[in-house]
Amino acid sequence: MKLGQKPPEIWHNSSELQGSFNRLNNQVNKLILLEKVWTKVLGSKAKFWQLDSVQKNTIFVKVKVVSARQELLLSKANIIKELNKYFQRAWIKEISII
Repeated sequence: MKLGQKPPEIWHNSSELQGSFNRLNNQVNKLILLEKVWTKVLGSKAKFWQLDSVQKNTIFVKVKVVSARQELLLSKANIIKELNKYFQRAWIKEISII
């Protein structure tokens, strides 16, 4: 947003603000939980696969060792299934290697 520009959304009362805050809070909570669950699900393999970012339903992972890349590609579906168990709704659809 540029200086002097109107904000994209104007709140008229506290309930509208609270609704926006709750959505943001839920997203932050999912990311914090994902970070904790990532190391729990992967165990010792987490040191080779670094959780980099999340966009919509895709997790982006940096792979530190070339041989770990192939292993991640082979076990991608199982990892997604295990990670989604910790959330109310399955929201992770894809793991992308960067």
